[in-house]
Amino acid sequence: MTTHLDDELLAQWALDGDEPDPAAADHLQHCAQCRDSLDELRAVAAARGQLHRLELPPDDVWLRVSAEVDLESRPTATSPQPAVPADHASSNHRADGPGAITRLTQKPAKRRWRGFAVAASVAAVVGVAAGVIGTLLVTSDDNTPPPAEAVIQLQPLAGKSGDGSADLIRDNAGNQLKVAASGLANTPGFYEVWLINLDGKRMVSLGVLNPETGGTFQIPPDVTAQGYRIVDVSLEPDDGNPEHSHNSIIRGTLPS
Repeated sequence: MTTHLDDELLAQWALDGDEPDPAAADHLQHCAQCRDSLDELRAVAAARGQLHRLELPPDDVWLRVSAEVDLESRPTATSPQPAVPADHASSNHRADGPGAITRLTQKPAKRRWRGFAVAASVAAVVGVAAGVIGTLLVTSDDNTPPPAEAVIQLQPLAGKSGDGSADLIRDNAGNQLKVAASGLANTPGFYEVWLINLDGKRMVSLGVLNPETGGTFQIPPDVTAQGYRIVDVSLEPDDGNPEHSHNSIIRGTLPS
């Protein structure tokens, strides 16, 4: 008959950091199975120590868990043998018969507490992993850009070269205009994006455009509803004058 150290004793040493007594230490030196079990439990305990503090569940949760554990540990009417825990069954441990494996035990109350402690450690590790996965999924969804409400082409004005596109994006943070351009001449000065009113007299600057990478610009509230729907990209001299240079290069009109 092969005798191994009790799982609950191994859990106690792993969770509390206690050292086995001399007899158990001698057994561990000669028993690879018990030594591997202790190493695994210590790894679980170390992982538990690196977790953030978790909120305790309501008392009724523990009461339900305790009731289910007590129920599963009772013998059934059709089987006189005690139920074999899942971890024992998965290791092909048998309760009796030739060559049966027995385990050194400790007081039932302490064993039950250790069993909960090991289960809580494993559950905490799994719970944090699930939380990380859930966070990644939510973050991925949050980073998904909202669809464009309108996409227009920006065409060159007479005598100019280049083209581009403008996407009108509406979301909870407000309206944005995503502008892309190509074929703009590399000349002194800089390119600027404007929204011009349909009356041709009023305009508002959205910002400087990088002709290589394009840009996304925040639109002031309600300006498109007020008729500022002409998207204009102009070439501006670097003279410090904030007004439009009257040198528009490409242009398009947003739908109403």
